[in-house]
Amino acid sequence: MLERYGPFADFLGQEGDDETAWLALRMSETSGRPLGSGDWLDMLEAWTGRTVKPQKRGPKGKRN
Repeated sequence: MLERYGPFADFLGQEGDDETAWLALRMSETSGRPLGSGDWLDMLEAWTGRTVKPQKRGPKGKRN
């Protein structure tokens, strides 16, 4: 892995990292949800058959 990608600490310390990216990474780390584009998350849901994107919060509405 190190030969292919190098040290992970170096990857995290790359130039151009911004506060928004770090915040998104931290939020994903806390929630346990994957971090990626909407298209990638859609593909992941289709591939796994599981919901990975956040859903509407609160109780489910009544069905009529």
